[in-house]
Amino acid sequence: MNSHFPKPNGTLAQPEANATGLPPQERRASRRQRVLYRALVVFDGKTMNCSIKDMSEHGCKLRFSVPPLLPEFFELRMQRPVRRFRCQLVWMSEREVGVRFVR
Repeated sequence: MNSHFPKPNGTLAQPEANATGLPPQERRASRRQRVLYRALVVFDGKTMNCSIKDMSEHGCKLRFSVPPLLPEFFELRMQRPVRRFRCQLVWMSEREVGVRFVR
């Protein structure tokens, strides 16, 4: 899994180093549960369909049908149950991204 994401200037950002040496998915503040929800990613007047594959109170993993090009911050709109989250991109692979919920 590729754990970097594009920065606004087109270069790639690596995940933050951590003294534990654990990969980002193993440093979560809370355990994620497997789910399957439909959702929309919204930014700059654009929307992208996605699926939420797992979720915790702090973040989730999204899957897209095509490789997404996302900004660092965006809104995630769940369709059922209806909920909205402000998200920060944490990691990205070809068709999946990990996000942290921000306030």
